[in-house]
Amino acid sequence: MGELRFTPKIKEKRWDKSKEKELRELWDREGIYDFKFSPEDKRPIIVIDTPPPYPSGKWHVGGAAHYAQIDMVARYFRMKGYNVFLPFYADRNGLPVEVQVEKTKNVNPHELAKTPEGRQKFLDLCREFLDKVESELVSVWRRLGCSFYYIRDGTDSPTYRRMTQATFIELWRRGLIYEAERPVNWCPRCRTTLSDAELEHREEKTLLYYIKFRVKETNEEIIVATTRPELLAACDAVIYNPKDERYKHLKGKHAIVPIYDKEVKIIEHPEAKPEFGTGLVMICSYGDQRDIRLFKELGLKPVILITKDGRMNDKAGFLKGLRVRDARKRIAEELDRLGLLVKTEEIEHTVPVCWRCKTPVEFISVKEYFLKQLEFKEALKKITMKISFYPEFHRRKLLDWINSISTDWPISRSRFYGTEIPLWHCRKCGAKLVPEPGKYYIPWKQEPPFEKCPHCGAPKEFLEGEKKVFDTWFDSSLSALYVSGYMRDEE
Repeated sequence: MGELRFTPKIKEKRWDKSKEKELRELWDREGIYDFKFSPEDKRPIIVIDTPPPYPSGKWHVGGAAHYAQIDMVARYFRMKGYNVFLPFYADRNGLPVEVQVEKTKNVNPHELAKTPEGRQKFLDLCREFLDKVESELVSVWRRLGCSFYYIRDGTDSPTYRRMTQATFIELWRRGLIYEAERPVNWCPRCRTTLSDAELEHREEKTLLYYIKFRVKETNEEIIVATTRPELLAACDAVIYNPKDERYKHLKGKHAIVPIYDKEVKIIEHPEAKPEFGTGLVMICSYGDQRDIRLFKELGLKPVILITKDGRMNDKAGFLKGLRVRDARKRIAEELDRLGLLVKTEEIEHTVPVCWRCKTPVEFISVKEYFLKQLEFKEALKKITMKISFYPEFHRRKLLDWINSISTDWPISRSRFYGTEIPLWHCRKCGAKLVPEPGKYYIPWKQEPPFEKCPHCGAPKEFLEGEKKVFDTWFDSSLSALYVSGYMRDEE
C-alpha cells in the first residue's frame, strides 16, 4: 500500500489577518461597544455580569468559546433594542497566581513576606504575571470579534478593593462577621484556610489499620480500624452503631488508646457503619468532616496534633516534627513492634485536596473571620424558587448547594495577593478597630487611621494592622455590584 499524501485544494490563505486588525482598530476608534448611559435614552438597560476570568494561564479553546457564547447573548439583546452593558475585566486575586509565581520564580512567599519589603516584592511579581496573561486573554477575545467593554481595573484594583472593604465594614457593623477559632479545611502547603468550594475530592488507595484497644472495665481487647493511626493521641471517643449486636455490651464503658494510654468513652452512634472495618470507629480531632461534626455534637475535647505546615507537634509525642504521611508510617511500625497492629488492608477512599496545589487537606483549629450564612439558608431557598432557570435542572443544583452548607463561611486567608482585611488590633486592650468606608486600606503597611484606640486610649503605636486577606470569592461575590457602578456611578 502506497504512502498516503494530503494535497489541500486551497493553496494559500485567502484571508489577510491584517484586515482583522484594521477592523478591530476601527471599532475601537468608533467606540461602538462602549456603554453609554443617558437619562434621555429610553432603551431598557441590561447589565451582563460577565464572569471575570482568572488569568492563571493561556486560554484553551473551551474557555474562549464560553465568552464567545456570552457575546452572542449580548448581541441578541442589542438587536432586540436594549442598551447592553457587556463588561470584561479580570479576576486577579487569590491563590492561583501565587502558586504560579512560586513555581515560575522559585520563591517562598511565606519567607519573603516576613518583612513589608519582601511582601511587596512578592505582590509585584504576582502583578507582573497577571498583566502578561491578562493581555493574552484580551487579545484572544478581540480576535474573536467579541463586543466586550474592556475595564482595565480588575478585582485587584484600588477601586474594586475599596468596594470589597466597604462591604466588609458594613457587614461587620451589622454583626454578620465575627472572629472565632474552629476547625477549618487547611492546606499545609499553601498554609491557608480553604472554603468547601475550594476543595477537590480524589479517589486514592490507602491502608486501613486494624489496631488493638483495651476496654478499661473488662480488660478485653477490641479492634478499631482507621486510616489515620497518626491521630491516636487525638482520639477522644470510640463509637459503634446502635444496631450492631457485637458491641452492645460495651455501652457506657471506656477504651484505653494504645501507646498513649488515654481513656476515652465508648459510645453508641449511627455514624458508625457495621460493615466498615470492624464496626468500631475512633473519633479524633480531626481526621475528617465527620470527626468535626461528632466532636461538636458529643461535646468532646479536641487535641490538635498537626501544625500549620503539616508536621506533628509535641502533643503527638515521639511523632513530633514528622510530616503526616511519615508519622503514619512511623506509628504503624511502633504498633507492630508492640504487637498492637493486627493487620492492614488496602482500600480506596475519597481524599479532599487543595483545588490549586492538590495537597491533601488537614482539619485543624485556626482563628479566622467568619461570615454568617447558616441563618440565611431558608431565605436563599425562597429566593431560588422565584428565579427563572434555563434549563430548569439548574434550580435543583443551586438548592442542593444551599442545603449542603453546614458552617459559616471562613472569609479570611493567610495569604498575600488579595484584598486586605481593613482591621487594626489594639495590643493593649485587644479591641478590633474598623475604619470608615470609602478608602482602600492596606493595614499591613499603612499607618492606622486612628490617633488612638477609642476603647482604651492607647496611642496609635499600639495599633497593629491585620495581615490577612479575603478569600477571593468574597471579592468575586460582589461582581454584580461592581459592574453596576456601585460606589462609582450611583446614577
